[in-house]
Amino acid sequence: MPKKISQLELIKEYFKKNPNRDIEHPEVVDWVVKELKKRTGEVFRDPDRGIRYLAQSGFLIKIAKGVYKYDPKLEYKRELQDFTAPQKEEIFK
Repeated sequence: MPKKISQLELIKEYFKKNPNRDIEHPEVVDWVVKELKKRTGEVFRDPDRGIRYLAQSGFLIKIAKGVYKYDPKLEYKRELQDFTAPQKEEIFK
């Protein structure tokens, strides 16, 4: 039985196969929807949300509205940290 693939992993797979190319949103959505159905029989519920998440997390670069790019040299993971208690107090003031 093949390993179950997550929807985010499938989006990443597409961009990694097409590095350093500006890709319009519909191209990605069409591929991932068809590929998930073919591999698992499942319906991709919200590819748009997955693409936005990957851009916000730093995996993808948003070039323009609906256009994204994957650059393996620039991939990073954004780490968000909570404010410290003194920082929260200062902000509150």
